[in-house]
Amino acid sequence: MKKLALFTLAASMFSAFTLTAQDEAPKGKLTISGYVDMYYSYNLNNPPHSPGVSFENATRIFDIKHNEFSLGLIQTKLAYTTDKSEAVIDLTYGPNAYLGNFGNVFGTGDLFIKQAYFAYNATDKLKFTVGQFGTHIGYELIDAPLNFNYSLSYLFGNGPFYHTGAKASYMLSDKVGIMAGIVNGWDAMYDFNKSKSVIAQLYLAPKDGWDVYINYIGGNEKNGWSFPTAGFQGTGGTTLPDSIKTGSHLFDLTTTYQVTDAFKIGLNAAYGTGKLDTMNFAVDGKMGTATWYGAALYLNYSFSDVVALGLRAEHFNDKDGVRYISNAIGQGCAVNSFTLTGDIKLKDGHFSLKPEARIDILDVNDDAGGTAKGFTKYKYSSNGEVKSAETTNTQVTIGMAAIYAF
Repeated sequence: MKKLALFTLAASMFSAFTLTAQDEAPKGKLTISGYVDMYYSYNLNNPPHSPGVSFENATRIFDIKHNEFSLGLIQTKLAYTTDKSEAVIDLTYGPNAYLGNFGNVFGTGDLFIKQAYFAYNATDKLKFTVGQFGTHIGYELIDAPLNFNYSLSYLFGNGPFYHTGAKASYMLSDKVGIMAGIVNGWDAMYDFNKSKSVIAQLYLAPKDGWDVYINYIGGNEKNGWSFPTAGFQGTGGTTLPDSIKTGSHLFDLTTTYQVTDAFKIGLNAAYGTGKLDTMNFAVDGKMGTATWYGAALYLNYSFSDVVALGLRAEHFNDKDGVRYISNAIGQGCAVNSFTLTGDIKLKDGHFSLKPEARIDILDVNDDAGGTAKGFTKYKYSSNGEVKSAETTNTQVTIGMAAIYAF
């Protein structure tokens, strides 16, 4: 009986201590969110089927499959927040997770870290963030529910996706904010060289409903897959030594204006520059300079809480042939792209159907005077064999995406 009494007393004291400790601990909230999406796309150029993660819709970023129902991305995001801090673990799975983490790909079919960071609010205006976080560059995001158009712009696909490092943001007022940080370059959990990149952002809110973001990233980056250098690691090219300075810089403007409750206008413009590898691009053994730039206009109109329509018109120029789009077709090019997307929201906005039509028109930088136009249009015999393949400068796709967010 004495042992039972002692055990009961000890348990009571431990319970009281635990309750007191919990009462004294800061209150936090755990939020779980995410989404899953899939799409069907039909390419009027009728490219041949290729199994696996293969780019049948040439130059596209995530909607790469033709005449096939394809899973896009599965996301699960866990966020634990208190009054002063936030910890985020953002995990993804599926084909688009693989494509969005190309800088850290160690094998297919893996679970990928989209974001994993810790943020601390030092004051109501000053915030510090460390870890891996989505890029501040650009108008669009990897997350399908957060974009109006399902297929992604060339500005998005040819810019950075994420960064690993540290940043600080400070709100000077309700209308002005700044951010600055240091990261391991572009799209890299582990740095590809000894140098680091600087990131910066200026936020302005000139009037209610109008937001402006002026963004920058720059540094002496090389040997990764996101820089205008020929010595890409992981592609069989040579690795550039640290003594060679590449000086990659990207300037970006993103702005949105809510004209009315139903009508929204968006604009994204970017200009990038960087030094080129002597192996392929330099003249007389000297480093050359490459540039790329583009702009996209977004017009979105909501007819009701259920039905909306959006148009994106974009021009992207990579005539020097140093971004992903040129790698996709094998030479420098510029492209004009027009995308019309419908948005039908169901289940209180959790489920969306997005019918979409898109046309891409290429202008190839063919210095050799050849006949290449960038895309290829295929015809087939009755037994399914390729009968003819002719070059064309247009690619038209139609399709439908389905997105469920929770």
